[in-house]
Amino acid sequence: MQLPLAVRTALFVGPLLLSTAIADPAPASPAIVADRAKADPGATASGSVPGTSGAHRREQALGSYLAGTVAGHLGDSATAADLLLDALAHDPGEPLLLQPAFLFSALAGRPQAPQLASRVEPSLIAQLVLGNDAAMRGDWDVASREFSTLPPSPLNDAIRPLLLAWAQQGAGHTDLALATLSGVASAGPLASAAALQAAMIADLAGRKEAASNLYRTAQAVFPGANLALVQALGSFLVRNGHAVEAQAMVHDLSQQISVLGMVEPGIVASLGNPVVASPRQGLARAYLAIASILQEQGPGAKEATAFILRFALDLQPDLTAAKLMLAELLAPDHANAAIDALANVGAADPLAPLVDLRTATLLAVTGRRAESRTRLEALVKAYPKRPEPAQSLGDVLSDSKLYGPAVVAYDTAIADRQALTGKALAGNDWQLLFSRAVAFDRQNQWPRAQADLEHALALAPAEPYILNYLGYSLVERHQDLKQARQLIQRALDSKPDDGSIRDSLGWVMLRQDDVPGAVTTLERAAEQIPEDPTVNYHLGAAYWAAGRRVEAEDQWRWALVLHPEPEDAAKIRDALKKADLGLASPEPAVKPHR
Repeated sequence: MQLPLAVRTALFVGPLLLSTAIADPAPASPAIVADRAKADPGATASGSVPGTSGAHRREQALGSYLAGTVAGHLGDSATAADLLLDALAHDPGEPLLLQPAFLFSALAGRPQAPQLASRVEPSLIAQLVLGNDAAMRGDWDVASREFSTLPPSPLNDAIRPLLLAWAQQGAGHTDLALATLSGVASAGPLASAAALQAAMIADLAGRKEAASNLYRTAQAVFPGANLALVQALGSFLVRNGHAVEAQAMVHDLSQQISVLGMVEPGIVASLGNPVVASPRQGLARAYLAIASILQEQGPGAKEATAFILRFALDLQPDLTAAKLMLAELLAPDHANAAIDALANVGAADPLAPLVDLRTATLLAVTGRRAESRTRLEALVKAYPKRPEPAQSLGDVLSDSKLYGPAVVAYDTAIADRQALTGKALAGNDWQLLFSRAVAFDRQNQWPRAQADLEHALALAPAEPYILNYLGYSLVERHQDLKQARQLIQRALDSKPDDGSIRDSLGWVMLRQDDVPGAVTTLERAAEQIPEDPTVNYHLGAAYWAAGRRVEAEDQWRWALVLHPEPEDAAKIRDALKKADLGLASPEPAVKPHR
């Protein structure tokens, strides 16, 4: 299951693209040029490799470069950085190696990144690396100059005051730091993040009254429940004699973001310690806030967010919230890298249970299902009153086609949820019912599956996944095709770019003998998800019904190439055999993996 760590701070105005983050030219001031010259008097990244011919070095550089590029594409930033640095060491004069070596070194947190940053073309990432390096060396004046001279752009204008204020605080200029944030904290999309940074700066400086006022301002302007705010304000309250209010805040947060109930005791126990104990940690928190804002921009800002989270972890390696956010960023495409991002979190960390839960679910994604199941079963025992471990266990069992045990796990999660709230299922609990319905359906227990689906739909009437699954299931069983089409059409209206839902609509059209409509709809679905065997089977059936026999057989053969499940492949082959005899009919080949 996904871990909603907090309701994000605010939407940022305008698209924030990685191209802006990486290649935003930044003319440096003479003072900064001098500082960079001191940091890099002309050395190469790793030094050239002695004792080898130029041709041999270039050959080795090419091999490392290609391997590093592949590693980067696979999401293994650490290996990519090592290989690209090796390539640069073998061919230090090759300018085309410098930029990728720098970028992956920065993304992997390699110590060579600052040195390379002083050699590459000016960019936002390079300037941030140099500013962070100065901060880690305690040279806050240099850090201030790097952050203050970020060139104007929507992204840079958002980043600049948050980072600069912490650099100014590091240099001992609290008044200046608070002034830097004052305009941002009073209005605009960054008001909540800036107000919280200002509060933590005042708190660190020992200005209790100012900190109290700023924390309350942040509390007022945050758009929703937020873990960072609750931890920082809660710590301030406990340290100033208001523990009961702090504990109530944590409890309220766990009510709004259910999974945080697993870590409520740990968070409460940690509130006696300041969230930020140094300007360096404050700078890390600023990067975490920036990452939260960037993440709201969607896939276009994904890589930029990864850089920002890496900077947070460079400054504070034990910032577990940043690890969890980075893991969520990596999980869809790079599950192993996501697991690595969650490493080295101590058992005493307040967020450790979330790390354990997410790691366990990611292990299943990488194929280590037995280990995942073992870990999740241990979490179910460790948190007997929490529904999240049992729900995740049910998901892993269901993905492993162990549907009977999955139903048992979902039963446990549902009972835990009801006992926890003292109420009937509501709101997002539809996900539990939907998951159990799928497990029932896979065991051919349709009446129980249908009951759960209808219950889930009552909780979330506009949820497209419920609408589509229920509608498709009715089509598959030749039940109430009119209602099925209405359900699927509602789902498609909600998610018009979803090829699976469009496939369902085309299939019900075919069942209703709307052959022209089915062909048009299924062709569009096949354009959206061309490598889905279900869609291609259905399109073949529509072609067959339209008298386009050759095209139908081509679609079915293509569906076989796409590696359907064994039982589904057998049905597709049966359709092809019937086609040879002129007997093919459009029967469903697969269950709806929706």
